[in-house]
Amino acid sequence: MRLYATDSPDAVCRLLALSMIVDGHQAPSEMKALEHSAILERLGVDAERFDDAVVALCDDLLDAARRRGDAEIEIDNATLDRLLDDVADPLLRMHVLKAMLDIVHADRLIDSREGLLVRRAQRRWSVPADAVPMEE
Repeated sequence: MRLYATDSPDAVCRLLALSMIVDGHQAPSEMKALEHSAILERLGVDAERFDDAVVALCDDLLDAARRRGDAEIEIDNATLDRLLDDVADPLLRMHVLKAMLDIVHADRLIDSREGLLVRRAQRRWSVPADAVPMEE
């Protein structure tokens, strides 16, 4: 995985992109939810930069799978924790987690992989469980 500076827009974009693709597809409603959250605007990220982050994430995931000789793409917990640790500021974490929740709820169906991602972020970032509404 590429290395990004802590709390950088690229690190945030990667987590938001992961929220969109972790279930194996990107629904148009997820992109609308991201736009509605306005987190990219607050970070000064335009659509092109976000698209670049999605492509970079997909490239990194495919490269990792090829190196392992796997046909499936999988992110181990240690790697996921490193990605989550790239966002350290508590207030930024809350904004990112809210945007992640908006994204995974957008298609009105929370896939188990989406749920695992959000719960891992919640635990890693020490966000109280009752602060994360997970309707499955």
